[in-house]
Amino acid sequence: MHQEQHDSAEPAGGSRWGLKAAGLIMNQGGKNEVHEFIGMWPLKPDFDLEAITKVLAPGGWLNPPGDSFAAMTTKLGLIRGARWFVGTSTEFGGPTFYFISQFDGPLEKYFDDFVLNGAENLAAVWGQCVGCPTGPDATAQDVVAYIARGQIKTLACYDAYPSLSISQIYKASDWYEKTQRFQRAVNSGDGSLDDKVNAFLAELAKPYDAVPSDAAIDVDAGREWQYVDVAERVLGTKSPKAA
Repeated sequence: MHQEQHDSAEPAGGSRWGLKAAGLIMNQGGKNEVHEFIGMWPLKPDFDLEAITKVLAPGGWLNPPGDSFAAMTTKLGLIRGARWFVGTSTEFGGPTFYFISQFDGPLEKYFDDFVLNGAENLAAVWGQCVGCPTGPDATAQDVVAYIARGQIKTLACYDAYPSLSISQIYKASDWYEKTQRFQRAVNSGDGSLDDKVNAFLAELAKPYDAVPSDAAIDVDAGREWQYVDVAERVLGTKSPKAA
């Protein structure tokens, strides 16, 4: 983006989070929409990437103690995928923290719900970045507003089934399993068919269970600076950090 274009950018729709863009929207004609967010933030000179991976690793989520990042994220009910990585940037002149997320619902609601992670958990990750509010007086809203200010635009993104919401996917999986059990019961030939049909309909009416989510954490990322040799591999020139 040219500098004059950047300077004239306005927050999207008067965003209360100060967002500059609404993000790309994916929809294939269904009732659901998938939105996305990408951001970048400068890491502190003494940042500890191993500390970040310990927070995100299974059992490392701070509040509640011992819970997992994947389980806590599932409870939010809207995040389809998220990714963190560290690179370098000319904008910040050094190590830079990047975050990518895709989710159901508007970007504004995503940040509203992001607050539910709590200030302590958010600061355990973004607190390694320059300018992130920390300390006893920092609220979750303060940290989320900082995260929102790091937004950058996405060139392109892909989702396999944007017209289906997470809840629809869960319900389809739940009904499929219940239908399989019903078919096996009918094929067995035992008992009353009316009783089996009534039991099946009663099962369909029950709430579905969330499909288990998962998260993969590279706990060696803090010791293996994977990006320092990219310039050499792509351009044949050495990174100053790799020299």
